[in-house]
Amino acid sequence: MGKKVQDKDVRKKGFLASLLESISINGRMDPERKHSLFSSKLLPMSSYASISAQQVNTEHQTYDAFKGISITDGNISPLNSFMEELEESEIFFGKVVEHSPISLVLLDVDNSPVYLNRKFTETFGYTMDDLSSMKELWEHAFSSLDNGPDVVYTNELKMPCKNGSIKDVEVNTTKLTDDRMILLFKDLTQIKAAEKALFLDELRLEALVELNQLTGSKTRDILSFSLEKAVELTESQIGYIGFVNEDDSTVNMYAWSKSSMDLCDIENESNVYHFKETGLWCAPILQRMPVLTNSNKENNADAGSIPGISVNIRDHLGIPVFDDGKVVMIAGVGNKDGDYNSSDIRQMTLLMEGTWKLIQRKQSEDKIKAYLDQLARNNKELESLDRMKDEFMANITHELKTPLIPIKGYSELLLEGHLGALDGEQMKGVGMILQNTNRLQKLIDSLLYMQNIHSGNIQYHLDSIDIIVLLDKVTTDISSLKNDNSPALYKEYPSSVPFISGNSTYLEQVFSHILENAFKFTFHDGSITVKVSTEGNDLHVIVKDTGIGIPKEEMPHIFKRFYQADGSLTRRYGGNGLGLYLCKSIVEAHGGSIRAESEEGKGTEIHVFLPLIEKD
Repeated sequence: MGKKVQDKDVRKKGFLASLLESISINGRMDPERKHSLFSSKLLPMSSYASISAQQVNTEHQTYDAFKGISITDGNISPLNSFMEELEESEIFFGKVVEHSPISLVLLDVDNSPVYLNRKFTETFGYTMDDLSSMKELWEHAFSSLDNGPDVVYTNELKMPCKNGSIKDVEVNTTKLTDDRMILLFKDLTQIKAAEKALFLDELRLEALVELNQLTGSKTRDILSFSLEKAVELTESQIGYIGFVNEDDSTVNMYAWSKSSMDLCDIENESNVYHFKETGLWCAPILQRMPVLTNSNKENNADAGSIPGISVNIRDHLGIPVFDDGKVVMIAGVGNKDGDYNSSDIRQMTLLMEGTWKLIQRKQSEDKIKAYLDQLARNNKELESLDRMKDEFMANITHELKTPLIPIKGYSELLLEGHLGALDGEQMKGVGMILQNTNRLQKLIDSLLYMQNIHSGNIQYHLDSIDIIVLLDKVTTDISSLKNDNSPALYKEYPSSVPFISGNSTYLEQVFSHILENAFKFTFHDGSITVKVSTEGNDLHVIVKDTGIGIPKEEMPHIFKRFYQADGSLTRRYGGNGLGLYLCKSIVEAHGGSIRAESEEGKGTEIHVFLPLIEKD
């Protein structure tokens, strides 16, 4: 019988097992799945078993023989069987690694790549022939590891691709053995781009919030702030803002970023340029759309030349701002470290549209403020003129009333014959003098009453009044002045009417004005009716005529001071526009109300409501 070789426990992992364990660690393989793989026929659990001190060498790696394999009389069949199983496992897991969704590179002790999988080539474009030139990258990855194996080191870096682009990646580096390590690459480019877009959106929103807080600032300060934020958001070096002039052929370069002023040696921020003189600077106006240029990688001053300004343009982004379909403003940035893209267009457009709206609002506020200031000055002047007018009216009415008293007195003496007998013509003349004296007296009283209302000095002494007696007195006074061409006057009074509380002098003025207007604007073949009734707690007096009426559009204004419906009527019939204004003031001072109903060509009704004296 053969002799069984004594075993010595060493417990080492094979290379392939270490590789797969690294993949499972960095690829987040499920532990149960890992166990099932290693316990399968393709990778026997004996890979973790106690092995004999005797080792079996292959051309790739030294594998320890498994404990429990007996080699007797040169019979190595158990070992051959194990090697076949190991080869099958290696082929299977080679396919797993090759088709893994994770980019993978295997390095040897001198940082030379010995293997990369298909995903690495798809992601970065490199093949095995290219990797030998990337010694610095591998050395950086290897030097960052701790000395011990199985330690995962995670790092983020900018990974250059074969086509010249740069990808953001996360690299997980694991030392498998003292002379081998594995690098797993996770592409973070889209994640980083989304994070950057989110950051720029937040930055833009912060800028818009700050922008809205500048409503009290000057327009130039608002534009300067917005422009610096645009340069920051797009990671540019220069920027400008211009306004399209009303001629639609020139632009006023209103603001330049601070870096533009320094780089371009611009002394005057505000300059007017014709569209054709500015190259790509004003291209967004002519094309009516954002213009993005990433082709001027060689410094090219002519591509974006402006007379008197020299600046090398590598990249440029310009956007137009519209108002009611018309380009009103342009904004541009230039010389970004990378290429401008749709995100830059979006950030610039939203920021500048917000800027334009703020400028519009500020311009509107400035106009309103200027208007209010002018209005305040005008009101102050009007108040001064109003005071002067009040003083003048007070003086003139006093001066007019003073000589009017003796004129009226002597006219009455003459008319009554106290100063001698008068013939018919003389009586008629004196009567005309007295009639117009009374009219002038009423006008002066109206002006004085208006002044008292305006100054708040008027006082009413109230008595119990029989409205029938008061109306008869007014109608009698007016009837004494009418002639054969006057319209007919009718009265419709109830047998008895409750008393009202009021001032008889002022109420006589009210009904005198109303009846005078009725007689004035009613033809001789027309009629005037005075009707009295009670409605609830009010006395209701209606003065109705069949005169010319009042136009509908004039009705809302007839109770305003100095208002007259038609200037031609004033010249024809006379009047000063105070009558109905005074009537309304007096009636309302008595706690009543007044309104008018009229139809042009058919006549007018004036309704007066006065409160009755409450019964105890």
